Amino acid sequence: MSKSDARSSPSRTAARSYRAALARLVGGEGRHPDHQGRVVRISPASVAREAGRSRNPLYTTHRDILDEIEAAANAPGSGKDLAARVCELEAEIATLRAEARRHAEEKRMLATENLALLYRARLAEHQLASSQRRTAVPAAGTNRHVPAQRVEPSRTLAAKPNS
Repeated sequence: MSKSDARSSPSRTAARSYRAALARLVGGEGRHPDHQGRVVRISPASVAREAGRSRNPLYTTHRDILDEIEAAANAPGSGKDLAARVCELEAEIATLRAEARRHAEEKRMLATENLALLYRARLAEHQLASSQRRTAVPAAGTNRHVPAQRVEPSRTLAAKPNS
């Protein structure tokens, strides 16, 4: 192996490392603790941090990779799309929470109205039963009163409330 091959080998390794780091950041799959699970702005510093190397070789030896980083930073990438999607979803969540609060209030109002209607139905059944007892017709030739045909309250309306 010649001296030029020995010198270029670390340079190639560094270039592969920088390119792999750039690919991970563009894909939104950073491994560095500062990048995991976050949208990372692609810059020479973030690529060097992801690669675990210094930024200086990017500016001195690997100008071509620096151009790739600049192109990736300006490209419409998944990181930018992801940030916009997060904003959209947060707005949708806020809208859904507001609707849930509105539906809960509407449910409370309907329950109140239902209870009022149930009370009115029970009161009407009670008044009907009282009216039927008062208008009982006496049987022919006896002192006995034969009650008029009685209307039985429905089971759901006749049940007593727990409160």
